[in-house]
Amino acid sequence: MEQEINQIISFLRRPLKWLGFDVIDPNWKVTPLTMFTIVMFALQHYTSYLYLSTHLDMFDMFTECFSTSAVALEIAIRMGLLVHQRELRNETIEIIRQQHKTFGNSAAIRKVTARFHKLISVTLHALAACYMSTMMFELIPIVSPNPRKSNLPLPMYLPYMPHDVTPYWHLNYTFITVMNLMCILFLVGIDGLLVLSILAAVHQIKLLKITIQELDIGAEQAELHRELVRIIQIHQRIQQFIHQLEQTYYIDLLVDFGLVCLILCMGLNVIADEVINAIWFFLIAVVFQLSLLCFSGNLLLIESDSLSSCVYSIDWHAMPVPEQKLLMVMIAHAQKPQVLRGIFMPLIMSSFLSVIKASYSYFTLLH
Repeated sequence: MEQEINQIISFLRRPLKWLGFDVIDPNWKVTPLTMFTIVMFALQHYTSYLYLSTHLDMFDMFTECFSTSAVALEIAIRMGLLVHQRELRNETIEIIRQQHKTFGNSAAIRKVTARFHKLISVTLHALAACYMSTMMFELIPIVSPNPRKSNLPLPMYLPYMPHDVTPYWHLNYTFITVMNLMCILFLVGIDGLLVLSILAAVHQIKLLKITIQELDIGAEQAELHRELVRIIQIHQRIQQFIHQLEQTYYIDLLVDFGLVCLILCMGLNVIADEVINAIWFFLIAVVFQLSLLCFSGNLLLIESDSLSSCVYSIDWHAMPVPEQKLLMVMIAHAQKPQVLRGIFMPLIMSSFLSVIKASYSYFTLLH
């Protein structure tokens, strides 16, 4: 079990390591690769600023540049949070690594754990594939050249040099391609870690339910008491883990909700002027990002909401009175469903729909 989860974590650490931001490594420190990544993102923000300030009269180009720049802003903020909160993230990853030791080794637990590992693997590979689809931007000069962008993939140019003649055009093309790839690598790593953490909490609650259902009601009172105390302690640790996730990621979620709304609004304006546009891949990736996070949060809400019913469904009436009181304590603590929040909005599917509706409303207002 530990080997499978370590392989998944290694898969997520790899893109961060390529960028010099593998903060999951306890011995991580700033390297020349880290500085290169920071300089590249700083340069990207500067080029976007120059383009936006000089193309106010070209609404479609302005909105396209604004939309892609918002992603770079999201990454810059989350990059700072990644470094600032690296200890919390490392604690979270360590808990995920060790979670298999908390529960037993029954056939039902092994089966659920195997399904969890398969689900995580499929989800993360789908996430990486969806993000990689945004590299379709690089085909724009070949498939549909746009003179207003100097036939470049994105409306941004390196400063203080021509951008529409050789070899400077190729230099701009390379810069845009590298920046797009760096954004993808970072988002695969950071969003993958967030999805893994949320689904790990869901998995822990599922294993706790199995442990409760497999409870031997007919055991001696002392043994039954010890097992109930262990179950309550596991439940408390799960709640603490979810609270730690909220502490670690609440600003990330706030940034996601706010900027995704802005990105979708601006991207829809680009599509309204030119339906056949590679920005579709970009918007699909953005929607997939938020929907996957909200869906994972919704699973957490559903699993935690049914925990109290699972406890009540066992043959508690056959237990001694002291053990019945322990169950009452656990049911009381399980009454409140566990929900991750991005300060203003909970991470559930209704929040995803609210963002989509708000984005469309802002689009109709602007357009």
